[in-house]
Amino acid sequence: SGGKDHVVDETLAALERRLDPSLFVRIHRSALVNLRFVVELRGDGAGLVVVLKGDTQLPVARDRVRPLKERLGI
Repeated sequence: SGGKDHVVDETLAALERRLDPSLFVRIHRSALVNLRFVVELRGDGAGLVVVLKGDTQLPVARDRVRPLKERLGI
């Protein structure tokens, strides 16, 4: 937080199990996002991209699009 990097020595799957599922969602095999930081979803021609506060953009895996949209209520 606050622009700092944090190193976590566990698998993303293990981290996902520890995080609050009402706040965090897996969007890709290599990415979890906090839903409170999602600003928009954007098509980039090759698929869907999540835009986070601060303009960070992360790709959404095809098999994760529907669950993400459901969690966002869209």
